[in-house]
This record gives sequence, C-alpha cells and structure tokens, in this order.
Amino acid sequence: MTKLSLAAVLLLGSAVFASAADNLVSAFKEGKLDGRLRAQYFVTDWDNDAKYSATGFAVGGSLIYKTAPLYGFSFGTGLYTTQNPGGWTDEEDGKNANTSKDLFARGPGSAYDYGSGYAVLAQAYLQYDIAKSKIKAGRMLVSNPWMSPNDTKMIPVAFEGVDFVSNDLLNTTVQLDYIDKIKERGMDYFGNMAETLDTPSKISSYYDTGYGTATSRHGDAPDVTVFGIKNRSIDNLELEGWVMHWPDLVDHLRLEANYAFEAGDVILGLGGLYMQQYDKGAGDIIVPKANNYDSDNSVDSYLWALRATANYRAAKFLLATSHTDSGGDMIAPWRGFPTQGYTRSMTQTDWNANTTAYKAEFDYDFDAIVAGMSTMLSYAYYDRDPSKKPYQSMTDRAYGNGDTRQWNFDVLYKLSGDWKGTELKARLMDQNNDKTALATAETSNQEMRLEVNYRF
Repeated sequence: MTKLSLAAVLLLGSAVFASAADNLVSAFKEGKLDGRLRAQYFVTDWDNDAKYSATGFAVGGSLIYKTAPLYGFSFGTGLYTTQNPGGWTDEEDGKNANTSKDLFARGPGSAYDYGSGYAVLAQAYLQYDIAKSKIKAGRMLVSNPWMSPNDTKMIPVAFEGVDFVSNDLLNTTVQLDYIDKIKERGMDYFGNMAETLDTPSKISSYYDTGYGTATSRHGDAPDVTVFGIKNRSIDNLELEGWVMHWPDLVDHLRLEANYAFEAGDVILGLGGLYMQQYDKGAGDIIVPKANNYDSDNSVDSYLWALRATANYRAAKFLLATSHTDSGGDMIAPWRGFPTQGYTRSMTQTDWNANTTAYKAEFDYDFDAIVAGMSTMLSYAYYDRDPSKKPYQSMTDRAYGNGDTRQWNFDVLYKLSGDWKGTELKARLMDQNNDKTALATAETSNQEMRLEVNYRF
C-alpha cells in the first residue's frame, strides 16, 4: 500500500472545499473549537537511589478545531503545547527522570533537556462521513487495542495514517487502521513505527530510529495494519475479535468477551481476553535465546486475562488476573496496553514472559456527598520470572525483573457553577520492587501526580 503524504491529504482537502466554495464559509463558521488549559506537577521519590528522584511542573494546553461537514467532508486540526513557565522546573530536578520526562520535550533516547517546552501540530486530518461510517486520513488520535493517545501527560500520542470505523451493520462495529507514523508523548515529530521508547531495543536499533545504537540500519520500520470487529447481538454480551499485522516482525490475534447481568441491586460483570503472538521475523532481530534467556529464538507467545466486576450504586469493585506465556514478551510499542482494564496499573508493564499478575480495585463516586468527586483505590501484585530479561527497558525498573507490589489512590474532582469545566486530579502511587541480579539499582519508589484541567 502506498504510504500517505500529509501534504497530499491537505491538498485533497483543499480541492474538496474548493469544489463547493459557495458553502465554504458556513462550513468553517459552524465548526467546533475545543480548548483546554492544563497544568501538571510530578514528584517521584526513589527509596534508595536519590539520583533518579525527580520533580517537574508544566503548563500548556490544546486548541482543537473541526469544520462542520461539507458534502460529508470535514477537516480537523489539533495544536498542543507544553511549557516550563518562568523556568520553574530546573534541568537538574529531573536529570535522570523517568515518568515525568514526558511533561516536556524529550528524546529520542537519553538526549533531552529536562524542562524544555515545545508545541506540535498533532492533528491535521480530512474526514468523510457517510451513513454510519467515517474515514479519517492524516494526523490524528487513534484508539484500538494496540494504539492509544494515552493522554496522562501534557500531550497525547498521535499517529499518521488512515482510520475507518463503521456501525452500518446491526449491533456491530468494524474498525480498520493503517498507520505509518507515530508521535510519542514528549516528541515534536512523527517517526516510523519502531521509533518509540516501548519498542524492543533490538528492533529500535535495527531500524532507522533515534533509540539505541547499531552499526547498520535497515530503513524505516514497516507500517502497521489493525482490523477489528465488535458485536453486541446477544443481550448484555459484547464480543470482540482483532488482528494486528506488523510486516516482517510480528502478528497478533486478540479475542475478548464481556458479559454483564443484574443480581438484585448489583450489576455483575465478567470479562476475559486471549491474545496470541506470532513471530514473523522479530525473533531473528531480538535473538531471545542469546539476549533474554529464552529457550529458543522465537517470540511466539500468548497472554490471557480474566476479570470480575460488581457495581452497587456509587461503588464498583474489580478483581482481575492475567498471565503471559514463557515463550516471550508481548510486543506492544504504541501505548495500547494488552492488560489495560484488567491488571495493569500506573507505570507497570505486566506482559513480559512468564509473568502472572493480580489486581483488586475499588472505585467510589462521592457525588451524593461532594458533587463532582470520585475516587479509586487499587492494589496489584506482579509475579515476574527473574530469569527473563525484558525486550525493552521497563518503567522505573531498567532491566531488573523482580516482583512488584503496588498501591494506587486517585481522586478526581469536577467543579461546577462558575468553575464549570475545571477538573482537579491527584494520583498517588507506592511501588515496592524486588531487586534481582539484573537490577543496577533499587527501584522501589513513590509517585505523586497533580493535575488541573480547564476545558472551554
């Protein structure tokens, strides 16, 4: 398939608008503008290695504009920025930062100046709507099991490509994505699909990326195709089937089912997923037997996850578990987390080879007591195989692969009245990591994230 050119997309958009110039003014006049002001303050405190502790304060926001449809066509843009006002955050405050470095410009790799602000046009796309289907082409935010905006820092992850979503079939959603570029959080440019921090380090070095080092490069990484179907024909049951194709590297199959039913005043839910990974060349690059202590040089593997939920009035309780086969890590470079909604917690990667995870979560909506306030409390345990070296650096853990026990507590407060549109958020995390022979330092840590959002 021919790769997309953003310039071509924009020219196509101009041609479409020009062909209906008599309505062009109304298309822009009736368009929608969404604005957001955003501030975040991060503190990470490592128990026994102060050099990795970090603080960071950033202020920024976004302006997102989309025209009204014109013969089914519309055009959208999204401009984002993050800044370090008054130099509040000093470069030395986060010289070895991990999670908070995404508040600012960073990378690729370790080449970044902590506290540097930047701006980026992360969305610029043409959209066509017909019946209950829509197709977008250009720069955009994409959501599927492998790709996500992951908008927990100042600027989300964005992609270049084509996104097609259709609800024309009864009780069915069909989605097809063809993606050839990605812009990570903290990045002001779109790189190829291996140019991410979560790409296995051997693959990053194999292709033309700014991550890792290599004596020879092999051009840009291949483009990625994702296809999925969701069906809700059976009452209270949603079935999903997805495939991901990364040519010459890896294919994925993902199946998921979720069922909910009432038991008196309680709504009970059951969910499960199965994900199979097929080695299509990644093993030849990673060489897991030599570099990751696996039994062979293949990344063939699988993952399963189960969850049960109970909703009673303002309360929700979740129990979940997941397991990744010992055959290899699940390759997930684009911020779509395989165990999201099941066992994943803040900063955690729990889809490494021979990892079993458990999570309990309690959510409570205090709206009847304090309007706009809700909370989340969770505990997770990640039982990892210390003999398995991950394919890429794990958040806060480098290549040390011991067990993790983590507490999380979140508070969200949405203001009303004169302050409508303002949202206050606090996220607290305590993480205890077992140190192993592979670890270069003790990585247990605590983290606080404070965020203010104003949407207009």
